[in-house]
Amino acid sequence: MRIPSFAIAAVLASVSIASASFSDYRDRDVLRFTPKEPKPFQQNKDVASIVMREGIPRGGGYTYQYPRENPEPFMTDAAGAMEGDLAMQVELIASDYSGVAICIAGSVDLTPYFEDGALEFWIKGAEGGENALFVLLDDGVKSNGESLQVKLRSKSFGDITKEWKHFSIPLKTFGETGVYWDAKNTREVMLPFSWANFKGFRIEVRKDENTAFKVWLDDIVIKKTMPEYMGPANYPFRNEF
Repeated sequence: MRIPSFAIAAVLASVSIASASFSDYRDRDVLRFTPKEPKPFQQNKDVASIVMREGIPRGGGYTYQYPRENPEPFMTDAAGAMEGDLAMQVELIASDYSGVAICIAGSVDLTPYFEDGALEFWIKGAEGGENALFVLLDDGVKSNGESLQVKLRSKSFGDITKEWKHFSIPLKTFGETGVYWDAKNTREVMLPFSWANFKGFRIEVRKDENTAFKVWLDDIVIKKTMPEYMGPANYPFRNEF
């Protein structure tokens, strides 16, 4: 019996495929692509919490913005980055009270680092001279689920510029008293901030303090220790309620 030529070709092809190993495909693809080593995602020994590094928080982290009309933050390479390839673009409505928060999964106890720890991050402004508030959030365990906030003026630590700038802010300068907005009673409520339940970072603006507001953020972390503070002597740091 004569076997059709197409059947012989099919058998030979199946034998060839079966005998091909993973290394064959790997070696073949090496000729077509330049493989890249994956970047390790690890927590440095001197870091108590990674809020944002090379992406939206992993494992259940999230972002939110207010008001709802405010543009959502997103990762981009448009402004470059100081750590990795991407930074987070944040655009806020300058004519309103607006902000963007980056929250981690769960919460972290920062009480061991309150005296010597620091909030550190990189920031770059679209225009330079932007006026903002840097805010830390707890998980709301002491305030009926409403996150308490401690906040400081960006200009207390220098200007935001059109070039990447590193901020290192001692945790203790944020103080121990937080505030949240009680929508039902339309008032602000002050309570002890829960440093044992740190939840995230927020950047916000007050109404009409900027003509426009767009910045990029990168590598937001809480450090366990920081170099000795070299800023203005006896500066009267306080929360911005």
